[in-house]
This record gives sequence, C-alpha cells and structure tokens, in this order.
Amino acid sequence: MKTRLHALLIAFCTALFAVPGLAQESPDPAKKSLARGVDPVVVSGDTTKPLWGKKTASLRLQVRKDGAWTAIPFQIDKMNPDGEYFIASNTVPQSVRDETGIDDTPEPKKRTKRIKEFESDRDDYEDEVKEGKRAKESLEELRRVAYFEEHLDEIDYNDEVVFMGRDAGDQAARGDWPVPEGIEIEITDPLNGGKAWAYLFFFAANPPPLSSVDYISYDPKKDFITTRLSEIDFNDENPMLVESIVGKPPGGAVIPNVLDRFKMRIKVKPIGLFCAPLNFDENNARAFTIGYKDGPVRLLRRNIFWIIIGGVRLPFAPKIVMYFKFYENGLAATSDLYVPFNPKYFVCEGSRFTAGLDFRKNTYGAKVLTKDNKALIIDGKMSEAEKNRVQPHQDWIAGYLPNRAALMSRMIYDPAMVKHGAKMNFHYLDDETVNDEPEHEPGQHVVGYTIDVKAFPKGKYYVGFQIYTAYDFDEAQIQELLNVDDAPLKVKRTGTETPK
Repeated sequence: MKTRLHALLIAFCTALFAVPGLAQESPDPAKKSLARGVDPVVVSGDTTKPLWGKKTASLRLQVRKDGAWTAIPFQIDKMNPDGEYFIASNTVPQSVRDETGIDDTPEPKKRTKRIKEFESDRDDYEDEVKEGKRAKESLEELRRVAYFEEHLDEIDYNDEVVFMGRDAGDQAARGDWPVPEGIEIEITDPLNGGKAWAYLFFFAANPPPLSSVDYISYDPKKDFITTRLSEIDFNDENPMLVESIVGKPPGGAVIPNVLDRFKMRIKVKPIGLFCAPLNFDENNARAFTIGYKDGPVRLLRRNIFWIIIGGVRLPFAPKIVMYFKFYENGLAATSDLYVPFNPKYFVCEGSRFTAGLDFRKNTYGAKVLTKDNKALIIDGKMSEAEKNRVQPHQDWIAGYLPNRAALMSRMIYDPAMVKHGAKMNFHYLDDETVNDEPEHEPGQHVVGYTIDVKAFPKGKYYVGFQIYTAYDFDEAQIQELLNVDDAPLKVKRTGTETPK
C-alpha cells in the first residue's frame, strides 16, 4: 500500500510541475563576468553544427547587453578540407611556381584528387577497421572529408566564426531570442571561471544590419594595416619585410616609428665547401602574397617565403608557407616549415639562422624583458647584464619605451623540433658602434632569436610567432598577453539547440 501511495505521489508531483505556470522557473540568465579584454574568440565548426548549411549572409552574431540585443563585429572564415582558408587569391606567377613548387590548385580539382586518393586507399582503411586498428567512425570521417563539396555561401563543418571576447555579453533566456534558429556560445576564462555569451542566429528573412564597427583595415597595394591600436607597414616589394610597427594610444595619435629594419641573417657553412661560410640576409629572401581576407575582426594574409642566391632558390633552405592573422593589437603568424633533408649531413657547426627587429636610437631608455632577463636597457652599449644574459628557452620578449608604448613577441614551434635540438635562443645586440648592412640607421639595437641550422630535423613542422602592440604598458600585462595562448578562453555551445 505504501509503495502504491508513493508511486501516486511521484506521479502527482510530476504532473504538477509539468503544468504550464506551475513548473519551477529556470534560473535567471547569468550576467557577464568575463574580464579579459585582448583575446580573440575563434569558434570552430563542431560548435556551429546546428547551423551547418545555412547561408552565411543570413547569419548574425548578437549579444545581450542591458536587456537588449546588439550586433557585434564578427566574421566567418571559410576553410577547405585541407585546412586552408578561402581568401581572395592573387594569381601565382609561373616564376613563383617554378621556384617554390607551390600548389595553387583550385578547390574543385583538389576535391577530385582527395576522392582519388581516398578510393585508392579505401581497401586498406576497411581492412584496418576489420582488424580493430581503426574505428569505423574514423573511416566515415575520411570518406566525408574526401567527398565534401564546398559551398562558399554556406557555413560548414570546419569554418571559423571569429569575434573579440570582450564584445560578448550576458546570457539570454531562450524566450528572448529574436528568431528560433541559432546557437548559444558560452565563453569561459579557465583561470577564474568568468563567463560571457554570444549568439549566432539564422534569419530566414530580413536579417538585421551588421555591426558598423571595423577593428582592422588593409591597403593591399601599400601592404599597410591600420587598426584602432596599431599600424603595421610592410615593404611594398617584399611582404616579409616589416618597415614599421607602431602602437596608437587612445585617441588615435600615432607614436613615431621606432623600427629601423627587420633583420634576417643566415650563415651556412656547407661541408662541400670545406665549411667556408655563405652569408645571406633579408635581401636574399623572396616573398609572395598568395591571397588575403580583410574582415572586421582580423585580416588573413597567406604568404610564401624562400631564399635565393644568384637568382636561384637555395636548395638546402626551407620554403615557408605562412598565414599572418592580424588583429587590432598586433599579429599572429603560423606556418608550415618544409625541410627537404637533414642539414646535419650537409652543413658544419656554426651554421645559424638569426631574425629580429633592429630598433632606432629613439628607443634609448626602453626596457627589454624575457622570462629570465629583467633589466636590459637599450642605450647603444652592452652592459654586463646584457653580455651575460640568459639565452636558451626565452620564448617571449617584451620591451617598452619610457612613454610606456610597448611591443611584445613570442615564439611557438613544433615540439618535434625541440626534441631534435632545434631550439630558439634569445638574440640581443645593443651596440651603436657596430654596423650591419643593410640598415637605415647606423648601429645595432637588435632583439630577436637565433637557431642552429644544423639542428633542424628533416620533415614538415609548424612554427609561429605573435607580436603585440600596447600603450600605457606595465609589466603585469605580460601575463595577460601570454594567457591568450597559455590559458585560452574556452568556447562551447550551450542551451537549447536549433529545432530540427
């Protein structure tokens, strides 16, 4: 009897709370508590799954602030199944193809090649599934990617939605959504649990206006990037050579350029030449901009770099295909590094690659810091602290002027390179009496990295770097910038998904 009464009580309570108006209300939507201000948010394709196949022109990113919906700057960067961004491509000249071997095959032909390669290996894949060496889901994923047909006007499985984390807002109740189709994107700071939300909506008709805010603009003819917080100018003839990087304080005034020149120095001692040194600099480097995309949040620019001597590409120097991602406060660059053979069999000890920024004398008084170096002052003279600086494993460098305008850089590279001994060391030379052409202003005030060429392993690896500009800088901001990569914001889809 007690059992039956208990069951009836449970059924009654269940029915009671199912009656509209009597059910317990869900907790009130949370308020934004995310405090980080410099982090971009990149939303991957698995997060946007409920919206796959929707027209990108009908998607809007909105946030809830002060009880109202607000459009924020965002962009959708499309990628092909090979992981390359779709960008406005320049026509690659035949001379560049001949020198670099770059593959600029159009996407439809790449798809045909992917299908052919998959079908060629399918029997092997199926045998691996039968033998338990491969999951069936893995085979289906390979098949889906091989046969996937891109539609440039639709969002799909590997496209990226990009916005700034600080633009996110409060959480919104589902009943407050302006349209039924969309996703809730939750952003969480892993360091303190701070949260914020953004909503990607699909408007079947009459989508509202996009945000008018544009954080970055690009002049491809001058290769000049300008943002609310910085300006970066590249050499018009060589998109590898930075001519100026300046931060801008609030109000938009431009700080005088402190950069003399980007410098790259390569010393190679070939065994075949009895270790006689061959020296190369940035004038031996060639670069070509494969394409770019200028969005409201970031600029994507894809480049290929190679080294020539006597008009011919240096065979033992790797070619590098690099994506630059420019944001309002600097840039991030990632690249694939192709090393065709093991240099240790071809070059002698003392072969080195060095790259860095050579500053002008108007930087005198600037402080330079790394993880293990705290008191280096640019003044044209090498102090004892500078001579005895810690060099290995300094993967970030920060420097700021007396007016507190700052630059900070860090290196990111493949652990496989480190395993083989290819480690970046801190390079620093502050001597106004030493010249090293080519340069615009005499003297050396170079801050950068150096690496042993002999330690490069054969194969394909990734390398990357970031350069941040800042104003009103203090050393506490170093950790804030490091956190962009060391403690990245966590992004996930939450709440009720789009109805099926």
